[in-house]
Amino acid sequence: MKDEGFKFLDHTADMYVKAYSKTLEGAFEQIVYSLMTTISPDLNLIFPKTEKFIEIVSEDKEALLFDFLSEFLFIFDVEELVFSSVKVKSIDKNNDNYKLEAIAKGEVFNIEKHEIGTEVKAITYNMMKIEEKKNKIEIDVVFDI
Repeated sequence: MKDEGFKFLDHTADMYVKAYSKTLEGAFEQIVYSLMTTISPDLNLIFPKTEKFIEIVSEDKEALLFDFLSEFLFIFDVEELVFSSVKVKSIDKNNDNYKLEAIAKGEVFNIEKHEIGTEVKAITYNMMKIEEKKNKIEIDVVFDI
């Protein structure tokens, strides 16, 4: 198995994803790639024409993950941007909150250029899990489709 990546798992009605990496930042990046792949299956068709700085502050890691993924859905819904590159620069605990800073690169979704995937309605807390092992972080998330 690779050091980082994601895989889709069986679920009766929604998209169930497991992402993994050696770092928490890497696992967060991989789960975003799974979301983008759900929306538009071939990320190689998405060019890094636009750059977005993303900053999220939440009360715990699960809320941080939920808010981070929800931000990508919001950006897609409002600005119609899809991303092929995501770099989580940092995830830090400050007092009682977690703060994430990331840079995403992509472009406006173009139906004539990009593959149409599955519409993601929302991110859910259902079955959400962040498991921190010795040399691996695993994240489970269900996308409501």
